[in-house]
Amino acid sequence: MTAQPQVAAFTHQLSDHLDGLARFWRERAVDPVAGYHTVFDAEGRADPETVKSLIAQTRLLWSCTALARVTNDSAFADLASFGLDYLVAAFGDNRAGGWYWTVRPDGTPLDSAKLIYGQSFALYALATCAEVLHDDAAHQAAARTFDAMESAVDARYGGYLENLDRDWNPERTPSGERKSLDIHLHLLESFTVLARLTGEERHRRRLGEVRGLILDKMIDHAAHAGKNQFTVDFRDVLPIVIDRTWIAERLESPPPAPQFLTTSYGHNLELGWLLGEADQVLEGSAAVHTDLVDAIGDHTLTWGYDAQYGGIYREGPMTGPATDTDKEFWQNAEALVGFLHAYQLTGRPEYFDAFAHTWEFANRHLIHPTAAEWRIRTTRDGQVIDGALGNQWTGGYHTVRAAIESVRRLKSLEGPAACDVPSDPKGT
Repeated sequence: MTAQPQVAAFTHQLSDHLDGLARFWRERAVDPVAGYHTVFDAEGRADPETVKSLIAQTRLLWSCTALARVTNDSAFADLASFGLDYLVAAFGDNRAGGWYWTVRPDGTPLDSAKLIYGQSFALYALATCAEVLHDDAAHQAAARTFDAMESAVDARYGGYLENLDRDWNPERTPSGERKSLDIHLHLLESFTVLARLTGEERHRRRLGEVRGLILDKMIDHAAHAGKNQFTVDFRDVLPIVIDRTWIAERLESPPPAPQFLTTSYGHNLELGWLLGEADQVLEGSAAVHTDLVDAIGDHTLTWGYDAQYGGIYREGPMTGPATDTDKEFWQNAEALVGFLHAYQLTGRPEYFDAFAHTWEFANRHLIHPTAAEWRIRTTRDGQVIDGALGNQWTGGYHTVRAAIESVRRLKSLEGPAACDVPSDPKGT
């Protein structure tokens, strides 16, 4: 397949999909009890929520803000302001700083831990709100969040300690003694938006430190793949199921941790394009890491991409066939952007083919035919394992962002005249 004859058709399809996602959240986001609705069954019906999670609320706050930018629909600016007010009122820790992990709908804290994963998403959403809505309260909250997170900086080994209690003390558990690419990848995205928002040297410096740490410590440059978990001093370590993570809270009991080093194909492709965003802020160039993006893309095509059915698998060893061949929504949403990014940088048609085949799989099996949101997980050949359209971890973040980024990139391939979606130098 050559890309150009196909681009217009895919632009149309992804634009329609973005419209569908916007409709889904415009109609369903507000929970009349408190905050956003984030838990939906397989037909898009909201389930009553007795717990509100920082991850889902901030991800949906980011999604509504991003949709406010690209749709010019004032309803999303209103939804973003609504979510921002709830976040501050229900999740903000006025004593110790930062944000609670989970609360009851009335704002009573359930889990007051300061998990850097959650703090980073709060920062990402707040900084994006400040950019898009020109909201000074969001700007100030983002700055305070960054300042509070300084308590988690590991002055000895670099990077961030990831699992901390309410008062920012490291948790004395096996999970608290780990660092991960996952959390630092999300710090990369949140610090990118913050540094672009403020231009402050301290924000740019932390962004550069996290980017350098990922490049120096967290990528296997022989295998061309991201590693997974590390000791605090960045020694490779066999993965465990870390408390309060997506894996730990999957529909069924989490599988036993593999007895080999693993890589996530979704994180690898996501990292490639997020590095490009960081590079633009720090160096003014989106192509600083073209060779790395190409090498990571090659690794994914070799081991993580399903050439038969389309889409990418969950994970596998650093080299060798995938060991978990299920298709989850978030990896495949990120694959759309990651493959397009690799194609834009290299011009290699294999990447456009992989984008096209991944989109075709997702459109057929992962995306609900009328509701437009993505099901959580299928088997390799598309049999639904978890058909829910939202849970305490989703919030539209991967799916909305993938649609926005895919449309933007496809329109850039069509040429400047096609770019009626904002060119989005601010990264939503």
